[in-house]
Amino acid sequence: MTTETEAGLPHMDWTDQPATWKQVKYLRQLGYKPNHPLTKTEASNLIRDLGGEPERLAPSVKNTSGERAEQKTAYEFRQMVEKARRTLAETKGGATEKVQHELDSAIAKRQGFWADTCRDEGTVLVASRAVHEFYQKYGCRFEAPMLKDVQCILDALDSAMPVWDRDHPEIFYQTLELNFPVLLRRR
Repeated sequence: MTTETEAGLPHMDWTDQPATWKQVKYLRQLGYKPNHPLTKTEASNLIRDLGGEPERLAPSVKNTSGERAEQKTAYEFRQMVEKARRTLAETKGGATEKVQHELDSAIAKRQGFWADTCRDEGTVLVASRAVHEFYQKYGCRFEAPMLKDVQCILDALDSAMPVWDRDHPEIFYQTLELNFPVLLRRR
């Protein structure tokens, strides 16, 4: 998408462009096989979620905290996003870019968690007990939603119910069915 800057110069919005062949190749090396054309942003987020470094396309990085992100609950992913948002709001100066990256990463992980709960078990991006349980109970009825669609649902539910993902995660699937009935699997 090309827009003009204030000076009248063309400005390219690269986020909506198709993923590069290097991104797709690296995703395959990480074990992910795309089932739809990806944008550069989606590919970058997937690479990061799978443990790679999207900017350099380098081998995976170790998590220095020792924490296994894939074992988080749905509510813990939400808490990560909220904490990153608070930190960004409190951050001043040159550190905002780093904190914005942390927020973007937390959002992508949360989106990926919910999308994974609708993926066949052989195609999940991050295997976890919570993803498996949600898939078995609810998600097996659906095709995997696009990340932007997941985010629309998360935004709506977050604003309506503060702890829905802790107390009533089934609401995600009810909202998914109401808003995206084409994702229901045909038997």
